[in-house]
Amino acid sequence: MRRAFALLVVLGSMAPAASAQMAPGARSVGLGGGGMVFASGVDAVEWNPANLARGTGWNVSAFELGLVGLGEGATVNEILSVFGADIGGAADLNVSDVVAGLPAEGITLSFVTEGFATAYATDRAEIPGPGSPLPSIGVAFGNVAVRLRSRVFTRMTLSRELADLIGNGFREENLLDYAVGNTAWQSAALSEVTVSYGTVLGNLSLGVGGRYIAGHTLVNGRFFEPNIDANCVGSSPPPGCVPLSVTSVAVEATDGSGFGLDVGVALDLPAGIRASASGTNVAQKLTWNDDLVAHTAVYTDEDFDSNEDFVDLLDRFDGEALDPNGVTLPVLQTAENLFEESYFPQVYRLGVGWRSGGTTLEGMATKVSPRGRFTNPWDKRVSLGVEQALAVVTLRAGYALADQGVSALTGGLGLGTGPVLLEVSGGRFSGEDSSDASPWEGYFGTVSLQLRGGGR
Repeated sequence: MRRAFALLVVLGSMAPAASAQMAPGARSVGLGGGGMVFASGVDAVEWNPANLARGTGWNVSAFELGLVGLGEGATVNEILSVFGADIGGAADLNVSDVVAGLPAEGITLSFVTEGFATAYATDRAEIPGPGSPLPSIGVAFGNVAVRLRSRVFTRMTLSRELADLIGNGFREENLLDYAVGNTAWQSAALSEVTVSYGTVLGNLSLGVGGRYIAGHTLVNGRFFEPNIDANCVGSSPPPGCVPLSVTSVAVEATDGSGFGLDVGVALDLPAGIRASASGTNVAQKLTWNDDLVAHTAVYTDEDFDSNEDFVDLLDRFDGEALDPNGVTLPVLQTAENLFEESYFPQVYRLGVGWRSGGTTLEGMATKVSPRGRFTNPWDKRVSLGVEQALAVVTLRAGYALADQGVSALTGGLGLGTGPVLLEVSGGRFSGEDSSDASPWEGYFGTVSLQLRGGGR
């Protein structure tokens, strides 16, 4: 059951929530997480509504799916080996050596995905999960556009001691060394409906976007220090004795609502050059319902060594309404700071680009405010990208240098025939945290299907 319990820890937020992008849009991902300068149609909603002012046709985003995962403190293969996955390079690693090489603070994992994909996956697996059944779609006509997007954000930490317990199973001789440490997770699932508009003033374009935000779930989850009974080890422990048990608690707010305001400006200069700036959530508010649900589950040493299906383990997270007059200490501690900065941060972008014929070059700097929970280590970055259109194929490549020593190398392509445009892009995160040389590694990808006509 080592693999099953590993999945429980990584997907533990699925009990009351679920896991879940570097940047919205396949084009932008292919350009290193940039692409704001010449973003058009529905993509302009995400990047700069001022670009809608130059729209001369229509655009329908029929489908988009983005997935991102980033780990700090271990490589992907090392994380997989701890979780008992005998695939790729993970199969060649010694779990004990991997655990011994982990930093003292353990592993941090960040995920973002489209909410509808999470809802579909959890439904197919018949396990609880929030997400949203709403797909990411949008319509642009001339200088007006509307977009619906659902996303799930998850960030979790796993202590080195718990990684040892998961990777190597329960060992009696290590009973007194096991510790949960900082193992915890936060997760949020939201949907946004954004309406954007752009207008032209000579060579200057101005844009504004307003969004309604529907919060589906907001979660704090924790594992608490194990309850250890040294009398239960040895050759003849008392009947029913449990040497180690771990309590896990998740506290969930089940709905919320809010708004956001975006602004943008773009200046067209001679020789195909455009300068662009935008602000996302320059004004915003997100409020969550304070009628909370608490989920509690207890796991013993046998759970780390058995072959029980992880779906059954997830089902132990039975939720019940939180009673403020009878709350337990673990639930109270887990609920602390649940609503703190539980909104989107302000994001400011500045870019410049050049386009001539089928060739496009773009550079962009992104700055994220320090306030607001729904941000990730790759959100503060400088991005450079190149795009080349060749008949029905468009090739893209990009590079990004992000916060905390993270860099990304990306690529993508678009296939267009008639009004149909299929775009695929992806990339790899890598680097080291400059403060303690902990490795960063992760992967991301986006697939989208759009229909375009009547111009760009």
